[in-house]
This record gives sequence, structure tokens and C-alpha cells, in this order.
Amino acid sequence: MSAKRTEDGFTLIEVLVSLAIFSLAIVGLNRAATLAVSGTTDLTVRTHAGIVADNAVVLHRLEPIEVGTERFEDQSGGIEFEVVVETAQTEQAGFFELQVLVLEADQDRTLTERRAFLYESPAVASAEATP
Repeated sequence: MSAKRTEDGFTLIEVLVSLAIFSLAIVGLNRAATLAVSGTTDLTVRTHAGIVADNAVVLHRLEPIEVGTERFEDQSGGIEFEVVVETAQTEQAGFFELQVLVLEADQDRTLTERRAFLYESPAVASAEATP
């Protein structure tokens, strides 16, 4: 009598193949998680840069209009930014274009840009010009 012997379980090759597939999946998930964290960090920085740009527009609307370029540093959320504000006369009398660029501190990468228009009535401009 010959007894048939059946074995249950996995062979060594099957275990190695499944481990290789599992390892590749883990590497892919790790890369996806790293990209997600990097993207979230970049979005946070750009959001704070937008807040700084919006604040610069509001502050320049409250001040007397001066044509030219102004550079200053500002921060939001503990992040340092360099702000460049350019004010220029438009073709329409009394209308000025305000362009705000927010850069990473000590770098030339523009994070966000805002463009606004200011109006100064001729009566206000002539009143400020006279001593």
C-alpha cells in the first residue's frame, strides 16, 4: 500500500515571491506618503504667502500713493518672506497699478502674486501737493 502524502502550506519560492511583491508595495506607499507631506508643506507656505500679499495690498491702499518699488520683509505663521511692491501710473489719470510679489526669504522663487488697482482723485492729489 502506498500512502499518498499531501502537504499543506507554501513553498519557499512562493513565500519569497510574496515578500518581494509586498516590499514593492511598501516602497510605493512610502514614496506616496513622502510626496503628500511635501505637497502639504508647500501648500502651507503658499497659503501664508497669500496672506502676506493680501495684507500688503490692504496696507498700500491705506497709505498715500507713491509710484515706485518697495521691498520689505514680513512673516506669517513663523515663515519669513520677502515682499516686493511695485506701484505704477496707468494710462487713466488717477489710476495706479499695484503689483505685489511674495518671495521665499533669501531666494528668488515667487510664491504668490497679487495685482490691484488704486484710485486717487485729482482733488486729493492736488490737496496733498500743496503745503
